[in-house]
Amino acid sequence: MSGAPAIRVANLTKVFAGETVLDLDDLALEAGRVHVLIGGNGAGKTTLLRILAGLELPTTGVVEVLGTDPYATSRGQRRDLQRRVTLCFQNPYLFHSSVRRNIDFGLRARGVSVQDRNRRVGAAAEALGLTHLLDRAARTLSGGESKRVSLARALVLRPEVMLMDEPLANVDAVSVFEVEAAIRDLLGQGSTLVIATHQLDQAYRLSADVVRLERGRVAPSAVDNLLDGEIIQRGETTFLLAGSGVEIRVMTNRSGPARAAVDPSAVLVSREAVKSSAQNAFPGRVTALQERGTGILVTADVGIPLQALITQESLRSFGFTIGSEVILTFKAASVTVF
Repeated sequence: MSGAPAIRVANLTKVFAGETVLDLDDLALEAGRVHVLIGGNGAGKTTLLRILAGLELPTTGVVEVLGTDPYATSRGQRRDLQRRVTLCFQNPYLFHSSVRRNIDFGLRARGVSVQDRNRRVGAAAEALGLTHLLDRAARTLSGGESKRVSLARALVLRPEVMLMDEPLANVDAVSVFEVEAAIRDLLGQGSTLVIATHQLDQAYRLSADVVRLERGRVAPSAVDNLLDGEIIQRGETTFLLAGSGVEIRVMTNRSGPARAAVDPSAVLVSREAVKSSAQNAFPGRVTALQERGTGILVTADVGIPLQALITQESLRSFGFTIGSEVILTFKAASVTVF
């Protein structure tokens, strides 16, 4: 990351009942970008969001949000920071009032004029498909509708930092695109977004800046071959056009700009072309060899960097070294398009 961090933590730990649920040596999240935290239940995602929001005191470590440590500042400075940072909970709490009154609650608390409140509430409601629900009692909504109301309530505040815990949980498939579009719109206003999710496809649709947490610690990237490009059609064959013209066969109904991933364990590395049903075969040169667990991660330049995971035995057998000429082969079905 090249820009200034909006968020930085160092030597951060959180201990509950003698168990360390968060243990981060150093993590910096650049301002004005979408950052996604992924990991299963118990990975520490929600705990980290609550610490960043000033709601959960860390056991040890340094926390900086917009240049301020929320736990080492005056009450007035902390209150000011909380106005600049908003957390959307996974299970939102809605007040016993209308949808409209729920969405404009923060604006009323900030003394925003009626005219401006109505304009901002109307825009947020339209973006999230809530216009027809504005006069409904919020407590009569479905789980997905409640989630969208909670998001709208946060969006109208235009926070500098938006923290979101599982924003698409319980949201129907049609509304997913509205929510993701609203998230991108907030990014366009210069906000920094930190989103926690367990859904890998959602993570990479929203951002390439993905941090994987495992038992409270940062783990290796969930996807090594993350490719940005454009889906094109040639006859009956579909390609992802990546980098400076590398054409990768894919299986998708999508078109236009897209992001895709290839699991390194699905990529075969060989000295010569192999006979197989795989439709993607790219010659290149090895640029890096790195231990990954019990295997070896091979990076090759094939016009774009591509990685394959092989065994230690395969490395010894083929004698791959930096600069070795290789062919990387994988099936179109091994390419996941987000």
